[in-house]
Amino acid sequence: MLKPGVIRYSEHFAGQGSELLEAVRQSGLEGVVAKRATGPYESRRSPEWVKVKVQSWMDFVICGFTEGERQPFSALVLGGYEEGKLRWVGNVGSGFTEEVLQALHKQMKPLMTARCPLTTGGDDVGAAHWLRPQLVCTVRFASWTGEQRLRAPVFLGIRPDVDPGECRLGTEPAPATLPARKVRPPFLQPGGRSEEMRTVDGRRLKFTNLGKVFYPQENYTKRDVINYYEAVADLLLPYLQGRPLSLKRYPNGIEGEHFFQKEAAANFPSWLRIEPVSSGEGKKKTRFVLAEDRATLLYLANLGCIDQNPMMSRVGSIDQPDFILLDLDPWECAYDRIVEAAQLVRQKLELLELAGYPKTTGGDGMHIYVPIEPRYSFQQARSLAEILARLLAGERPDLFTTPRSVSRREKGKVYFDYLQIGEGKTISAPYVLRAYPGAPVSTPLAWSEVVPGLAPRQFHLGNVLDRFDRVGDLFQPVLSARQELEKALGKLEAMVRSATARR
Repeated sequence: MLKPGVIRYSEHFAGQGSELLEAVRQSGLEGVVAKRATGPYESRRSPEWVKVKVQSWMDFVICGFTEGERQPFSALVLGGYEEGKLRWVGNVGSGFTEEVLQALHKQMKPLMTARCPLTTGGDDVGAAHWLRPQLVCTVRFASWTGEQRLRAPVFLGIRPDVDPGECRLGTEPAPATLPARKVRPPFLQPGGRSEEMRTVDGRRLKFTNLGKVFYPQENYTKRDVINYYEAVADLLLPYLQGRPLSLKRYPNGIEGEHFFQKEAAANFPSWLRIEPVSSGEGKKKTRFVLAEDRATLLYLANLGCIDQNPMMSRVGSIDQPDFILLDLDPWECAYDRIVEAAQLVRQKLELLELAGYPKTTGGDGMHIYVPIEPRYSFQQARSLAEILARLLAGERPDLFTTPRSVSRREKGKVYFDYLQIGEGKTISAPYVLRAYPGAPVSTPLAWSEVVPGLAPRQFHLGNVLDRFDRVGDLFQPVLSARQELEKALGKLEAMVRSATARR
């Protein structure tokens, strides 16, 4: 029998979740238990309740790797600098996809050394392959143990933009708690009913078949897809504003039949924004859906729209794109060739005094967006991309292939596809899920991340929200930094004349 005072009733705190979680973190506690305010109290496990754990993230130096049953390595050996000495903080063995394992191992091999780089704790690691301390990665973890090791670490990604000397322990501020958007309970609770009603932006939405598996290999369900879009909506929606959508629907997940839908159905709710659009003179108008708010985005996700495919122009300037799409696809070649091609494209853009912004496609390629003022035609935008493609192919015939005919493209090279630029054509937006195994996400990149070892599907549903919390919206200049083309076209003409003269 318990003594009086052993059990104490804890006060509840309504509407102060993020502040309470920060206080819990500073107190060294594990987390908080939260309940949906409108949910009933029940004497059993209930989806109305959720445990929100304190989670932190930091950058650490990769000091080596260990072997195990998984190939090509089992875990990374991590360290951080403390008073100028590199101290072991533990190993991380989770958070890796197969592609990331292979790409990272390839990146680590040239750094292998017989000498342990750790000043403190190296003897406790055991058998390891040591590396020169030149690589940095971001790791999420629950807390520090009494031995100053990481508890429950998860690998989030490589940080090529961070110098290893910046990974300092002790003198650094306490690891930051993830922002409130990430730590709040998911929109639709795991293990809940297969049908649920929610009010979003004042709209009453019905979500159905929530337990249906959309990604069989990962066992991600329709509920997971909807939760992802609810969490990423603030990042994604600015890239959908004003853009007609081609709906690509997967009612039975990525391995089931899918179909495209451009014309809005008669039974779509009246509150959806639907615009009659014709691209090009004399073309028939199609009633397109536009996703400009959270309610529409989640309504479309419930229809099985795994990815969102907007036009390159907006209603009001439908015949003038507001970015030039440079699409690099591997033609039976390694992704490192895509990386090399993208950096060459970047160099040419800099010579033209144009800025480009890269993102993974979520598939095997890379997109580079060049934002422009919406006063040029699609033909003008496509012509610039075509000249750039042919110029690069002439300089590097070993790397680029440009023929439109599939049978004429050369294997082992990068296909520079400028034909995607056109009236009415759509492209996967940044931040959208893609319908491929692994649940990859089309992810904006910093140019410092476009380096050998980058794996196209290392950004996926299981880890990208942590990344977005950390780096913010890397693609934001695509919305605001509109560029004019006249000077660039003059410079490009000069480049072509010079290249022709050399031949």
